[in-house]
Amino acid sequence: MDSTKAPPSSEVTTFDEKTVSEPLKVEPQAQAAEEEYHGPKRDFRFWLVFVALCCSLFLSSLDLGGVGTAAPTIVHDLRGDNFSWVGSAYALGAASCLPLSGNLAQIFGRRPILLGALGLFAVGSAVAGSARTMNILIGGRAIQGVAGGGIQALTSIVTADLIPLRERGVFNGITGLVWTLGSVVGPFIAGSLSEKASWRWLFYMNIPLCALAMAVVTFFLNVQTPRENIKTKLLQVDWLGNVFIIASTCSCMLGLSVAGIIYPWSSGQVLAPLIIGLVGMAWSLYYESRWPVKPTIPLIVLSNRTTVLGYVATLAHGIVSISVGFYLPTWFQAVREASPLLSGLYFLPISATISPSAIFQGRLVARTGKYRVIILTGWCFMLLGLGLIYSMNTRTPLGPIIVFQLIQGFGMGFGYATTFAVQAPLPITQNASAISLLTFCRTFSQAWGIALMGTIIQNKLRQSLPVTLIAQLPANSEIAYNIIPLIPQMSEPLKGDVKRAFLDSMRLGWIIMEGVCGFGLVTFFFMKDIPLSRATDKQWTLKEKVKVVDKEEP
Repeated sequence: MDSTKAPPSSEVTTFDEKTVSEPLKVEPQAQAAEEEYHGPKRDFRFWLVFVALCCSLFLSSLDLGGVGTAAPTIVHDLRGDNFSWVGSAYALGAASCLPLSGNLAQIFGRRPILLGALGLFAVGSAVAGSARTMNILIGGRAIQGVAGGGIQALTSIVTADLIPLRERGVFNGITGLVWTLGSVVGPFIAGSLSEKASWRWLFYMNIPLCALAMAVVTFFLNVQTPRENIKTKLLQVDWLGNVFIIASTCSCMLGLSVAGIIYPWSSGQVLAPLIIGLVGMAWSLYYESRWPVKPTIPLIVLSNRTTVLGYVATLAHGIVSISVGFYLPTWFQAVREASPLLSGLYFLPISATISPSAIFQGRLVARTGKYRVIILTGWCFMLLGLGLIYSMNTRTPLGPIIVFQLIQGFGMGFGYATTFAVQAPLPITQNASAISLLTFCRTFSQAWGIALMGTIIQNKLRQSLPVTLIAQLPANSEIAYNIIPLIPQMSEPLKGDVKRAFLDSMRLGWIIMEGVCGFGLVTFFFMKDIPLSRATDKQWTLKEKVKVVDKEEP
């Protein structure tokens, strides 16, 4: 089978490793041409474009990390009681429109869609910053989410266009470092702005950053754009498929946002949207395999065992990573009575380790061309790290806590090597579709991780805490976040009982996450080490500068 071409949309593709195990080996001359071509020169233009991508990603993560810190000020100013939707609206918009971003980038070109995402992010920031009611703020955050998802997808897609897969791990690690930096710096900036100026500047400051990124992308991301007229391009967009994907994703996310906290998992308010969403996703995949001319999710990106297992491993990695990142700081606040700021500092060993370890594993993959051993190492370190975190208690010294987190952070950084398993078997012409789906899996898994871990903690706390204490809390509220502020004022033995309840609840959560890690580890044994491409897709690389040479007169 010619594996460089996607099968017809009506064709059913089997999970045969041989079909695309060597996706670039089509004809000897084609293979030689691709192996000789290593992508664009990394000159001044290349680095400016990469800096623009990092700047775009930074402003998205900066905003995402800072909103939670400014929450009390925002709620007081707007006098709203549904602030939780400020975060949910962003997540809904980002996850649901990620596949659409890849589809549009393939039809309209990378630069127009990235510019559109940056412009839309600026619009969403302006709406959120000028909001006079909570509903308008939520609307602005939804716009930001759609744009932020596009920025994430396009950053990864353009990086893949410019850098061969074998060398891409280092650059993915750098973009991850930028994202982490924005997430860490965001809360400090938000807190400072809320205290010294206004929370509105948390959103307004995105506008000049967007303008700067748009200027650099406009002038230096000089890649080819499909030449069809706008009408032809619009007809090529998989509109109906994207409606199915967006609707089913939103349905799932709505169910997950209330599962286990506001409503029990067995309630109709949770089961109905989850079932509708999951059935909708299955229908979307069937539709994509049959009818669209340019499908959002081409069947070829799901036609290889190693690729599919890479997506599954990415989902497992995302669930574990968000659970640790979201709830370990909560552990510090509940069990060690740390302030929100101090809990962030306690968590620094993980947040400061993930990106450097991702860069390190990228260097190893670039040198060796092997990614399975990297994935195996990541899962083993995460299993060990979670086991050590499980052992922590109220008396564990700070030194071991730091070491345990360093081990966990190292494993989480190595876990990002699942990207290679997804893309190695696929032809480089499918980068946009594969990366969009991969980014969607990461984002979607975070919603599942937060819902799963939150439910475990909520139910265990409800069983372990004194009934008289539970009765004092608002109905259908998150027990953990309502009780944590009260712990410092409690007297013994109640304080000790509450801390033990949190410790037991978190430990149950860590055990479940160990199981998720074990499931991810199983996928490793069925993957193959497929040679990593050293080429980029010539259709989307930076245009070479044309030198005009005057002909000599005879």
